[in-house]
Amino acid sequence: MSAPIDRQEIDRVLRLKRNQREARACYPCRQRKVKCDNTVPCRTCRRRGHPQICVYDQDLSSSKPARNASQQRRSTAPHDLSRTPAAQGEPDLEPQTQPSVRSQSEIQSQLRQYYAPQMPSSDGPDNDLVYSGDNSVVSILRHRTQDANGSMAREVGSVLGLQNTYGSYPFMEFRTPQDRWKELLRILPQRTELLKFFHFYRISSYPFNPIIIDIERFELDVCSYLTALAAGELQDATRISERWATDRSVGLISLLLATLASGAHYSDLEYVQRSELCQDFARRSFQALRLANFLFRPTMDIIQTLLIIGNTLQNTGQSDAAWAMLGTTVRLAQTLGLHTEKSVAHLPDHLKYKARRLWFTVVWQDCLLCLCYDRPRVVSITGWAPDYSIFSRTDLSYTEAMYFLCRIALGMITTDGPDVQQTAQQLDILASIDSLYQHTQPHLRDRQECKTLQHNLEHMALKMHVSLAISVLTRPALKRTTVRDSSYDILRTRAKFSLMDASRAFLDFQALSVVPLRSWSMVHTVLSSTLLLCIWEETRNDPECRDLQQRVIEVFSAAGSGGTAESSTSENGQWLSERHIRALITLRNAVRTAVDREKEDGNVGAERAEQLESFVPAYGMPDGLPDGFGQDFSPATYLDSIMNVPVFDLSKELDFM
Repeated sequence: MSAPIDRQEIDRVLRLKRNQREARACYPCRQRKVKCDNTVPCRTCRRRGHPQICVYDQDLSSSKPARNASQQRRSTAPHDLSRTPAAQGEPDLEPQTQPSVRSQSEIQSQLRQYYAPQMPSSDGPDNDLVYSGDNSVVSILRHRTQDANGSMAREVGSVLGLQNTYGSYPFMEFRTPQDRWKELLRILPQRTELLKFFHFYRISSYPFNPIIIDIERFELDVCSYLTALAAGELQDATRISERWATDRSVGLISLLLATLASGAHYSDLEYVQRSELCQDFARRSFQALRLANFLFRPTMDIIQTLLIIGNTLQNTGQSDAAWAMLGTTVRLAQTLGLHTEKSVAHLPDHLKYKARRLWFTVVWQDCLLCLCYDRPRVVSITGWAPDYSIFSRTDLSYTEAMYFLCRIALGMITTDGPDVQQTAQQLDILASIDSLYQHTQPHLRDRQECKTLQHNLEHMALKMHVSLAISVLTRPALKRTTVRDSSYDILRTRAKFSLMDASRAFLDFQALSVVPLRSWSMVHTVLSSTLLLCIWEETRNDPECRDLQQRVIEVFSAAGSGGTAESSTSENGQWLSERHIRALITLRNAVRTAVDREKEDGNVGAERAEQLESFVPAYGMPDGLPDGFGQDFSPATYLDSIMNVPVFDLSKELDFM
């Protein structure tokens, strides 16, 4: 009969077996919720550039001796000796033979100190496990098997062909990391470029289209980049910087270049020079995206980069290309799970906030394009719980007010267009738009409350966007109908005032800033609004509307660098979209016809008439209003015929015989 074993010994053996079975991640990987291979230092910590803080959460008690010994044996194994920080060229802040036992607060403190001044931002969902809906096989297995670290989901996703297999961008020929590093050095933003053009992005582009979700952190990253540049870390083609050669760091560089492209567009340079620089920065930014493997390894920085490049394309007259790029951007954002709150529920609160804000920025871009083009939307906000506290607030900022407006606009944008909406629905949406101002900061509600230049600019920018939304909502009321009632009259009245408000806001805005003349959405808003005022029978003979039309034309006439009509023709003709040029020509011709009539009556000065007649050559467009323009002609239909002519003729694609 065997000797009895006391309970203490049984507990010791069970504890030893349990600890041997455990394979807990190191503390940094557990905090970031990323995969850890349990070596010391682990592969993830080495790749991210902080091997010195790769420690495992151990207490000082004697209850885990086996695990301590196991880790010490792994730290001295031969296959790990070649991957020490010194061998890899990685920073070694605390050289030591074995990892020390430190508290969580100490590790967190070092993480903050290490990341803040040196490393580019890498906040966001982990890329090792892409988003899949609850009904997918991958998600079902992950939930049913309690696959906490996602290892099984990754394996299953790979087997089912639901994950990418390329580790680098497959459409470029870089055989070695050295080739990739040399190409990165070739396109890097230089110090003089950053110091000059980031300033323009910050003051002219970002405030009215705040795509970067954490501008303060991004500015710290700019400082880190400039410091690394000054230290020579980004100059030697023969020595790869471990910190700046990762996909995430290259993604940050692409974002830097995108902001410079936008900044160059809003800069004070002559048109030809700023256009060339804008295109150069955009090309380099997109090349950096390719180096970062953006289609296969998207990050939040990559999503922001694509949004800024798309916005820059719009502003330089390439709105169709921006529309196409936005589709890719939306899909990549959905890959990260940004479109639904549930998919980012495992992230810390500050990252969930960033995910929500970035998705609503995507929604913002889609709403503007859809309203201008009258095309179906590709985004949704149903995946995020509504923030009902917004209805009790009276201090919404410009950005928050735009999110509010986009939420309302999504209800206007349907696959069938606004015509299918009933009058009652349109009135309800109109009331929702009107309620927006009740919740905003005072300077957004009333220009008399504006205390600074920025207050004035934000006030007018919001008014232009609100006017665009109302004009699109009420545009069906401009079409002739046999049914007339009080609701219909309300919509037509609001349509008239929204068109006039858009023109007034643009005129006031451009008097203080170059932003409205270089922002595609604002140019589109004022030209479409002014054109409708010109051709709608209820406004085309109104003296106030006529004055607004003439003033808008004069602004575009004097928009060239020299302030003359002669210089403006070539400049505006190169950066405005083809649709906007058609609208300008039509508007000019229509107003010129009216001016001719007034000249015959002696009601307009010769100098004013000469200014209007000298603007933009007529490219074969009809003078004045179209033939047959009468009581049965819809001004909304005429606007569509001007602004929405397809750029691509599909019939030509079929004519290949």
